[in-house]
Amino acid sequence: MKITQIECIPISAPSPMRGPSAVSNILLVKLHTDEGLVGIADAGGVNQDIVILMIKGWERILIGANPLDRGLIMEKLSRSIRSVWGVSYPAAVATIDFALWDLCGKALNQPVYQLLGGKAVEKLMFNFFIHTENSPDGPRKAAEEAQKAAAAGVKSIGLKSTGFGGGTRSLEADVAIVGAVRKAVGDKVGISFDANAGYNYHDALIIGKAMDDFNLFKYEQLCWDVNGLAQLRRKLKTPICAHESSVLIPDLMQVIEKQAADIVGTKLASSGGITEGLKWASIAKAAGLAMYCGAMNGPWEAAAQAHWLASDAEFGTQDHDVFFPVLMYNTFDTTKPNDVDLIDNPMKYQDGYFYPPEGPGIGLELNEKAVPKYLTKGKSIVTIGEKPRVAAMAH
Repeated sequence: MKITQIECIPISAPSPMRGPSAVSNILLVKLHTDEGLVGIADAGGVNQDIVILMIKGWERILIGANPLDRGLIMEKLSRSIRSVWGVSYPAAVATIDFALWDLCGKALNQPVYQLLGGKAVEKLMFNFFIHTENSPDGPRKAAEEAQKAAAAGVKSIGLKSTGFGGGTRSLEADVAIVGAVRKAVGDKVGISFDANAGYNYHDALIIGKAMDDFNLFKYEQLCWDVNGLAQLRRKLKTPICAHESSVLIPDLMQVIEKQAADIVGTKLASSGGITEGLKWASIAKAAGLAMYCGAMNGPWEAAAQAHWLASDAEFGTQDHDVFFPVLMYNTFDTTKPNDVDLIDNPMKYQDGYFYPPEGPGIGLELNEKAVPKYLTKGKSIVTIGEKPRVAAMAH
């Protein structure tokens, strides 16, 4: 079996739960083979043009390669995860990695989790993030959104700091919002707080002490520097989670060396895919750390991560920020009929849990007829390799 053609399809995946015009601009990649099998993947929201340019640069590596030689291929692409002299974009590497795993699963007629050793976890709990705002209504709005999610079966809620996404960050507002949400949902719903490395060490210590009695299950990346996280871990009661500081393996090693976290996180789109994620998890487990996974908002990305997470029992002990299908279908129960028709078999989310698809490969089935209406406006399908065809363009 050989890869004969690559299609790069710029898609604007709807995210109506975040607003009527909200989308995640993903790049859907299709690896065609001479045996008729097609590997499909995305790595969440990306700069579509940069990923296309990088894939064009890999044409000599990919076209003509046997996708079952996944390890050999990924060894050649892995330098683009962290390059000193060239371009580094782990999401581009992850896109190809996911598509290769999808092809391998389809070739063997097995779901990806089976190729990873089998399903060790039947279902995984997701941590639903709520974006907060620094305003007089901030606590009330966050509490109402949390109550709505909890009523729909969500069992774990993550609260973003008020500064996330360009807003004005406020220690006082963050404390008030977390307190209001805890009061609204009670103690049966888990709550975490994520500062996205937005605070310096001093402010992180202040806010950590102020929130320590809210019974949170983790503080995620309160400050950027690893030494600061190590100090916070020694001075606060709530478990410390590294994320931005532990996504890539060299950074994870530093967190381990500094004993800077109780929990470490990664995103496969940001670390280079499942192949790299297997190495990352082995190191984190050897260090005795709890592990969790974030996401970059893509449907195939979510499914690929679900396969990886389900293949290791340790991931069943944590809640994961893998919930883009909930946003895309605008429901906490994706088993119900929905108008979003990009995928024929939506990934299952129900009662606060998500499940890896059961079909061969990653297991999602693209609705080819629906693709034109989801094309990113002004962007075209780019074809690399043999049998070029006239590309469609979104209007």
